[in-house]
Amino acid sequence: MKLIPTFLALSAAVANLAQADLIAPALTPVVPTPISFSNYTLEWKSLTTLVENAAIYRIFHAKNKGSSHGKFSAPHPVYQTLKDLADEAVAKPLYTIVNKPFLPPSGDKRDWLSFAPYWWPSPSCNATDKNNDCPFIQMDGQVNPDVYKLNDQRNLEYVSLDTETLAMASLVFDDDSYGQKATDMLRCFFLNNETRMNPNLEYGQIIRGNGKSATHIGRAEGIISARALVSPIRAVKILQLAKARSWQKNDTAGMVDWFTQFHDWLIEDKIAIDESNTKNNHLTYYTNTLTTISDFIGNYSTIESRVTTFFNNALPGQITANGTQPLEEVRTLPFHYSAFNLDALTYMANFVSQRDPLTHGPYIANAWNQTGDSIISAVNRLIDVVHGTAGQIEPGADLSEADYSIRAVGIQYPKLYCKKYHAIQNHTVPYLNLWPLWTPRLLWDCFN
Repeated sequence: MKLIPTFLALSAAVANLAQADLIAPALTPVVPTPISFSNYTLEWKSLTTLVENAAIYRIFHAKNKGSSHGKFSAPHPVYQTLKDLADEAVAKPLYTIVNKPFLPPSGDKRDWLSFAPYWWPSPSCNATDKNNDCPFIQMDGQVNPDVYKLNDQRNLEYVSLDTETLAMASLVFDDDSYGQKATDMLRCFFLNNETRMNPNLEYGQIIRGNGKSATHIGRAEGIISARALVSPIRAVKILQLAKARSWQKNDTAGMVDWFTQFHDWLIEDKIAIDESNTKNNHLTYYTNTLTTISDFIGNYSTIESRVTTFFNNALPGQITANGTQPLEEVRTLPFHYSAFNLDALTYMANFVSQRDPLTHGPYIANAWNQTGDSIISAVNRLIDVVHGTAGQIEPGADLSEADYSIRAVGIQYPKLYCKKYHAIQNHTVPYLNLWPLWTPRLLWDCFN
């Protein structure tokens, strides 16, 4: 971990925040949604299926070219959704994390910075400047709105969602204007020396205040934000599949170099090592992020060792025989965190079912059914909880949070949910409505 005068640097940063009126002087209302500061869902997207569904659109378009009278027509509404989102993304500005109103503790505006979302000034503290002069306490599941005053996570998620959407539009519609915008966004965020993000999360989820809980540097918990880095990797792969003229070999080389540095940081830095030693959803997301990056840069030995350790040692403790996730159900919002971990587990099951270039077999055989139908049982448990047959673990829980996990299992085992589960068609986060693009055509009607 970098050695810098963190206390003095953070004090200066906090002073700048206070002068800019960016730190609330008192406790502000709780934001009810537990991860409302994040709109990113880690979802497995089969590139093979995406290419097949792009071909379906092109064949349809070729057959109906003269009969649409200039109006957009497609074999499924998802293509219109994709076009609308891509057209919106083309008009958006380029994203960067360097436009902060103050410097992070390192003094480098390219370094990531975020506040710990569940930490608040102690209510018993009477100091005028609560954010600087009070100890902070944890209030699990209650987001401190101050997280919105830092935009690094928001900009990472925007560049992730938009570049992937633009790359898919470039592939589906064979339109390089989408590829050009995706290229410009990726270059700005990852490659341009003046605007790129440095390849680390050294200052993720810092805890402020003057108490013993104050960190003044990043925490292991902040590394979970790195899950959004999966989409830019996919965007690069899709741009290559689309043969986008704007995306050059040196762009790919630059991205591989950036992610190689991030890979090494994830393995060697102390706070990253601390995150790798967790047991709950943090470990699941850490493993997914590291292995996806390892695959991109060609470090397959990292994948083998990490996923083998996860399935042998971590997964049996995450899911019991009846599908309960004990490490998540002890949290303040047990259904939410159970569904959140399942998103990562279903992604991992898809990932490790791929061919290992070193052994030529899957990384993990029978990944979906480890320890007795584990992932499947966990999905079924959440369905039973919502239906009232497995006890209520969180008031107001519904299947919208588990939508991706149910579809992911349903793609692998159609008989389980085909014509039995109706997938969410109108997510409030519009990117999530693109799911038919990476769902096999024969299963489109299964979840409608």
